Amino acid sequence: MSIDLLKQPTTAQLDQLMAIWLQGNLDAHPFVRADYWRKQVPAVRAALPQATLLVASDHGQIQGFLGLQHHYIAGIFVATTAQQQGIGTALLTAAKAQQPQLELSVYVANRAAVAFYHHSGFQVHAQGIDKTTNQPEYTMRWHR
Repeated sequence: MSIDLLKQPTTAQLDQLMAIWLQGNLDAHPFVRADYWRKQVPAVRAALPQATLLVASDHGQIQGFLGLQHHYIAGIFVATTAQQQGIGTALLTAAKAQQPQLELSVYVANRAAVAFYHHSGFQVHAQGIDKTTNQPEYTMRWHR
């Protein structure tokens, strides 16, 4: 597996990223209506090429990715078949190498993700409500 910066993703690569993104959100957020995520697909697909994309791939197949907007992690997504293999940790390590501080938002109800970020050195900085889903969320921060 390798972690690389993906600049100007191709249509096929965007298709792979979006499939991982959608399935990841559906699996990790059963407390949010599935229809919400499906409606976000066009906007996310348009936004992905604007972000810094760190991509984990194996033999040309994308296994996961991290979207970074300056020091803000927009999300970490790993393909269902590639989970629990250290890919999320490797992506986060690569982002930490690029930025002296990182911030992200995570739903409070996504306990696995909250635990993952805590384990990775992130601390809860604030708690609020995501206005689009009406779900409680944490703002978490990490710094070197």
